[in-house]
Amino acid sequence: MLNNLYLQGYKCFVEDYFQMKHLTLLSGLNSSGKSSFLQAIRLLHDRKKLDGLGTGKDIVSDLTKSCHIGCNDIGNREFAVQMFWQRNDPLPVFTQTSTVPFCDAFAYVSAARLGPELELPLRQTEMVSSVGERGAEVLEFIELYSELTGVPDSLCATEESKGLLRNISSWLELVSPGITFDYQTIPDMDRARATFANRRPTNVGFGLAYTLPIIANVLAWATLVSNGKIASPLLLLENPEAHLHPRGQTQMGKFLATAASEGVQIVLETHSDHLLNGIRLAVREGILSCEDSSFYFFRYDPTETKTIVEEPILDERGYFDDWPDGFFDETERVLAQLF
Repeated sequence: MLNNLYLQGYKCFVEDYFQMKHLTLLSGLNSSGKSSFLQAIRLLHDRKKLDGLGTGKDIVSDLTKSCHIGCNDIGNREFAVQMFWQRNDPLPVFTQTSTVPFCDAFAYVSAARLGPELELPLRQTEMVSSVGERGAEVLEFIELYSELTGVPDSLCATEESKGLLRNISSWLELVSPGITFDYQTIPDMDRARATFANRRPTNVGFGLAYTLPIIANVLAWATLVSNGKIASPLLLLENPEAHLHPRGQTQMGKFLATAASEGVQIVLETHSDHLLNGIRLAVREGILSCEDSSFYFFRYDPTETKTIVEEPILDERGYFDDWPDGFFDETERVLAQLF
């Protein structure tokens, strides 16, 4: 499990130290550093993610001469993985002080997920470990774990089954009432297709297509943790609430908080106060301990060309000790103008 992340001179971060919890939520205005934060973790996990980032001059902060990204795991070992850039370096220097990875399974699900697709690939020669960055491998992933059972009680959306497939469908129905999920494989064509309430994905809209990969990946990993197959999976999520109705966004927040309580470490970026409130409700109801959650608000200061990081603390009642200006407060701002 990732325990700490250190960013020094990395893009808009001058020197910031983050404590990672079972669930870590990132918020802030656009271009304030949220995606760069996730990108830093991805770089530490896989140096191949450097494609498209440029050289040191593109990475190193305007306020520093070098860049350092580091992390350590829950055992609090001295930074297990580190990357260094000098401003004129074409590539970073990478060091690893431990051969043990900081997580047993790793996945990043982008905000740029695939929308409704008539068919998705079904490779039969590779073992997929996640739904993929854009969710393109979701049906292949579900097929791999189609017989998986033992979904933790807290994540069972139906009393009738602890099987993965049934609970994927039940969670989708909680997000969008009346929806059932099924899929078919076409092995001869290396393809698979999904149906929602017996309809094509193209006839039910974007919300379900965007949500299915997240629900499937989270439920499968939580079940594998419960079954003792993996111990510390790490899932990075961008805008898990995308294209969902506000009630569905709240359900997604509670769902992710519950999964975090079951051993899936989740780092998510969101603009949704509804999703945030779903997490707060989960904490208030005792599903997730407030000590197991952390919240970071990023505010970019263009005059100093750096991001200011604030960390409001959530208590066991679901209340924050501080509410930074710009931290999910737009509804209150508008209501104050209306009334």
